[in-house]
Amino acid sequence: MNCRNLIATSLTVVLASLAPVAHADGMNASVSAIPALKQHTAPLDASLRSLRAGILKDAKECADNASGMGATAQYHADIRKTVETQSIVGFEVTGSSQCDGAHPNAYQYGISYRIKDGKRFDLNEVYAVGHRDSGSLFLTKESVVPVMAEFKRINAGKPDCLDASTFNDEYLMSKAFTLAVRTDGSLQFYFDTAYVEAACFAPIRLSAQAVSAFKDGKQAAEYGLP
Repeated sequence: MNCRNLIATSLTVVLASLAPVAHADGMNASVSAIPALKQHTAPLDASLRSLRAGILKDAKECADNASGMGATAQYHADIRKTVETQSIVGFEVTGSSQCDGAHPNAYQYGISYRIKDGKRFDLNEVYAVGHRDSGSLFLTKESVVPVMAEFKRINAGKPDCLDASTFNDEYLMSKAFTLAVRTDGSLQFYFDTAYVEAACFAPIRLSAQAVSAFKDGKQAAEYGLP
């Protein structure tokens, strides 16, 4: 077995064992387990296995790329539960990697599922903060106002992130995002940005009060969402 196959095989075995941190030849990787849930259905469990399998596949590809360049792969991913009701379960997925020894990468997103059938659930149906374009979600003229205010607040100590010629309403409205709702009714926005912009784009969290202007109370009650 060549070195590349050895690394890929070792990564599969170690990560499948749910070890929090894995060390093997030419790699340093960890992928968390799916968080414990109060409720389970066969379709939901299948969807969650698929979610984690996709992350593991990405980690294997990272290891393959690193081994081909004689580098040490770094890959770390966490899956955290953000909300669980009788109908909906939501997660925050964050990851970081360095697969060629020189260029780091990172990702973060929110994802929700219906417990009954395991299908993806669109939180924007309940919290109308975005509009769809080619399958992605973007801020509206109304929702960009509180999001920009929070963006400025969390970046108050970073002058480069407050350059109005770059980081303005139109710029934020051009960035696709995903959502996660928290048990306190706050809503978290995860923007799809290049790694070089990541320092300005920690997840933006709007309070329940700020979210109330966009929330469909009837829908929220139907799904047991805050």
